[in-house]
Amino acid sequence: MNKLIKNKIFFLITLILLILVFLFIYRITIKNWLFNVTPVEVPQAVEYKEDKVEEVEIEEAEKIEEIIKEPEIKETKSEVKTILPEEYNLNVPFTSQAPYGIWDETLKEACEETSSLMVDYFFNHQEFTPESAFDDILKMVEWQNINFGGHFDLTALETADMIKQFLGYQKVEVMNNPTIDEIKKHIFEQRPVIIPVAGRLLNNPYFKTPGPIYHMLVIKGYTTTAFITNEPGTKRGKDYIYDYDVIMNAIHSWNETDINLGAKQVIIIYPN
Repeated sequence: MNKLIKNKIFFLITLILLILVFLFIYRITIKNWLFNVTPVEVPQAVEYKEDKVEEVEIEEAEKIEEIIKEPEIKETKSEVKTILPEEYNLNVPFTSQAPYGIWDETLKEACEETSSLMVDYFFNHQEFTPESAFDDILKMVEWQNINFGGHFDLTALETADMIKQFLGYQKVEVMNNPTIDEIKKHIFEQRPVIIPVAGRLLNNPYFKTPGPIYHMLVIKGYTTTAFITNEPGTKRGKDYIYDYDVIMNAIHSWNETDINLGAKQVIIIYPN
């Protein structure tokens, strides 16, 4: 075997090894990219209905009635488990956090505001325009500058406080250590779930590399294998699909020392 052939074989082996190393390092990013460029059929989106929660409570009450056979048996609503559909999706309006596509220093840090506004628009049957999204995001940023002393990364608790004070919601819950079923139950009961995350654990191929250290988005639905989200970190974020394990692993509230040490918390807004 002459030297030229040996060099060609060595080159091919080296190239194959480099490709394999690249595929291994970026396997999750490649998987997510393939997952999202392949059309995924999501359940039909459901509009917000003010009486939806009341309907759910009535259904649970009827189940209780069937369970109670003897007068001495006492059941409460909280003891009856809601039977969730396999798939569900809410028609939450979408906007990216940069409505005009200009990712300046302010809008790059506006995921908390944008996520909160998407839920607010859902409850109020509003649709975004670039102008309304841009104006409302900046109003929330200005409110933070005045009330929080600057525009910073916000913890789940701080975001909930902003939602109460700026958007006027009376009940905003910060849930600790949520399960997949708990998140799905809130969605089924017409409450989109806002989640703070360690942004780079999402491995979103549309984020500018390496992705945000901290991020926030809205879970608006689910399938049998994944959550359906409104992802404000990209213009392609409407109905963005994340596997269950990706979301549950990434959930972390802001922590200055290490985002991966941030509390496992999510935010639920209850309509007034």
